[in-house]
Amino acid sequence: MTSLDRYEKANANSDKNQGNQSENHNLWYKQGETLADLGRYEEALASFDKAIEMQPDYRAAWVFRGVVLIHLKRYEEALCSCNKAIEILPEDKEAWTFRGAALSHLGRHDEAYRSYNRALGKEESQCRKILRQLVRPFRKKRSIPISPTE
Repeated sequence: MTSLDRYEKANANSDKNQGNQSENHNLWYKQGETLADLGRYEEALASFDKAIEMQPDYRAAWVFRGVVLIHLKRYEEALCSCNKAIEILPEDKEAWTFRGAALSHLGRHDEAYRSYNRALGKEESQCRKILRQLVRPFRKKRSIPISPTE
Protein backbone atom coordinates (compact mmCIF):
# COMPACT_ATOMS: atom_id res chain seq x y z
CA MET A 1 0.00 0.00 0.00
CA THR A 2 1.49 3.34 -1.02
CA SER A 3 1.59 6.43 1.18
CA LEU A 4 -1.13 8.02 -0.95
CA ASP A 5 -3.34 4.92 -0.53
CA ARG A 6 -2.78 5.04 3.25
CA TYR A 7 -3.64 8.74 3.30
CA GLU A 8 -6.85 8.21 1.33
CA LYS A 9 -7.82 5.32 3.60
CA ALA A 10 -7.03 7.32 6.76
CA ASN A 11 -8.93 10.29 5.36
CA ALA A 12 -11.94 8.12 4.48
CA ASN A 13 -11.91 6.56 7.97
CA SER A 14 -11.59 9.99 9.52
CA ASP A 15 -14.53 11.35 7.51
CA LYS A 16 -16.63 8.25 8.23
CA ASN A 17 -15.96 8.45 11.96
CA GLN A 18 -16.11 12.22 12.25
CA GLY A 19 -19.67 12.28 13.52
CA ASN A 20 -19.51 9.60 16.18
CA GLN A 21 -15.79 9.37 16.98
CA SER A 22 -14.41 12.83 16.33
CA GLU A 23 -12.65 12.53 19.68
CA ASN A 24 -10.52 9.57 18.56
CA HIS A 25 -6.96 10.82 18.91
CA ASN A 26 -5.58 7.72 17.14
CA LEU A 27 -7.33 8.64 13.90
CA TRP A 28 -5.75 12.10 13.98
CA TYR A 29 -2.36 10.58 14.75
CA LYS A 30 -2.61 8.10 11.83
CA GLN A 31 -3.68 10.88 9.50
CA GLY A 32 -0.75 13.03 10.63
CA GLU A 33 1.66 10.14 10.16
CA THR A 34 0.43 9.54 6.62
CA LEU A 35 0.51 13.24 5.72
CA ALA A 36 4.07 13.48 7.04
CA ASP A 37 5.05 10.48 4.90
CA LEU A 38 3.69 12.40 1.91
CA GLY A 39 5.72 15.49 2.83
CA ARG A 40 2.61 17.49 3.71
CA TYR A 41 4.09 18.75 6.94
CA GLU A 42 1.80 21.67 7.73
CA GLU A 43 -1.25 19.42 7.41
CA ALA A 44 0.49 16.70 9.42
CA LEU A 45 1.26 19.21 12.15
CA ALA A 46 -2.41 20.19 12.35
CA SER A 47 -3.37 16.51 12.71
CA PHE A 48 -0.84 15.90 15.49
CA ASP A 49 -2.02 19.06 17.25
CA LYS A 50 -5.58 17.73 17.12
CA ALA A 51 -4.49 14.35 18.52
CA ILE A 52 -2.62 16.10 21.34
CA GLU A 53 -5.56 18.37 22.04
CA MET A 54 -7.68 15.27 22.61
CA GLN A 55 -5.01 13.29 24.47
CA PRO A 56 -2.42 15.69 26.01
CA ASP A 57 -0.15 12.87 27.20
CA TYR A 58 0.00 11.18 23.77
CA ARG A 59 3.76 10.71 23.72
CA ALA A 60 4.04 9.36 20.17
CA ALA A 61 2.14 12.38 18.82
CA TRP A 62 4.51 14.73 20.65
CA VAL A 63 7.53 12.94 19.14
CA PHE A 64 6.14 12.91 15.59
CA ARG A 65 5.10 16.54 16.03
CA GLY A 66 8.76 17.28 16.80
CA VAL A 67 9.88 15.43 13.68
CA VAL A 68 7.47 17.40 11.50
CA LEU A 69 8.63 20.68 13.05
CA ILE A 70 12.24 19.75 12.25
CA HIS A 71 11.20 19.26 8.61
CA LEU A 72 9.56 22.69 8.75
CA LYS A 73 12.80 24.15 10.18
CA ARG A 74 10.99 25.22 13.36
CA TYR A 75 13.66 23.89 15.66
CA GLU A 76 12.76 25.62 18.94
CA GLU A 77 9.20 24.28 18.68
CA ALA A 78 10.55 20.83 17.77
CA LEU A 79 12.74 20.92 20.87
CA CYS A 80 9.72 21.79 23.03
CA SER A 81 7.72 18.89 21.55
CA CYS A 82 10.53 16.43 22.18
CA ASN A 83 10.95 17.75 25.72
CA LYS A 84 7.24 17.19 26.32
CA ALA A 85 7.52 13.59 25.09
CA ILE A 86 10.51 13.08 27.42
CA GLU A 87 8.51 14.54 30.29
CA ILE A 88 5.86 11.88 29.62
CA LEU A 89 8.36 9.02 29.19
CA PRO A 90 11.92 9.95 30.26
CA GLU A 91 13.55 6.95 28.55
CA ASP A 92 11.95 7.51 25.12
CA LYS A 93 14.85 6.89 22.72
CA GLU A 94 13.07 8.46 19.73
CA ALA A 95 12.33 11.64 21.65
CA TRP A 96 15.97 11.90 22.78
CA THR A 97 17.18 11.31 19.21
CA PHE A 98 14.97 13.99 17.65
CA ARG A 99 15.71 16.33 20.55
CA GLY A 100 19.36 15.93 19.57
CA ALA A 101 18.54 16.72 15.95
CA ALA A 102 16.68 19.91 16.92
CA LEU A 103 19.53 20.99 19.20
CA SER A 104 22.07 20.29 16.47
CA HIS A 105 20.15 22.50 14.03
CA LEU A 106 20.13 25.22 16.70
CA GLY A 107 23.92 24.97 16.96
CA ARG A 108 23.74 23.59 20.50
CA HIS A 109 26.06 20.69 19.74
CA ASP A 110 27.15 19.72 23.26
CA GLU A 111 23.52 19.39 24.32
CA ALA A 112 22.79 17.48 21.11
CA TYR A 113 25.56 14.97 21.88
CA ARG A 114 24.18 14.46 25.37
CA SER A 115 20.73 13.81 23.90
CA TYR A 116 22.13 11.29 21.41
CA ASN A 117 23.98 9.56 24.23
CA ARG A 118 20.74 9.33 26.22
CA ALA A 119 19.07 7.83 23.17
CA LEU A 120 21.84 5.22 23.12
CA GLY A 121 21.39 4.62 26.83
CA LYS A 122 24.67 6.27 27.77
CA GLU A 123 25.20 9.32 29.92
CA GLU A 124 28.51 10.07 28.23
CA SER A 125 30.10 7.96 25.53
CA GLN A 126 33.10 5.97 26.66
CA CYS A 127 35.23 7.36 23.85
CA ARG A 128 34.38 10.95 24.80
CA LYS A 129 35.15 10.25 28.48
CA ILE A 130 38.58 8.80 27.60
CA LEU A 131 39.32 11.74 25.32
CA ARG A 132 38.50 14.19 28.12
CA GLN A 133 40.86 12.35 30.47
CA LEU A 134 43.67 12.41 27.89
CA VAL A 135 43.27 16.09 27.04
CA ARG A 136 42.82 17.40 30.60
CA PRO A 137 46.56 17.32 31.60
CA PHE A 138 47.56 19.14 28.42
CA ARG A 139 45.05 21.92 28.98
CA LYS A 140 46.56 22.66 32.40
CA LYS A 141 50.19 22.69 31.18
CA ARG A 142 49.59 24.18 27.76
CA SER A 143 52.73 25.99 26.69
CA ILE A 144 52.15 25.83 22.94
CA PRO A 145 49.20 27.92 21.77
CA ILE A 146 46.41 26.09 20.01
CA SER A 147 45.71 29.03 17.71
CA PRO A 148 47.85 32.00 16.61
CA THR A 149 45.79 34.39 18.76
CA GLU A 150 46.61 32.64 22.04
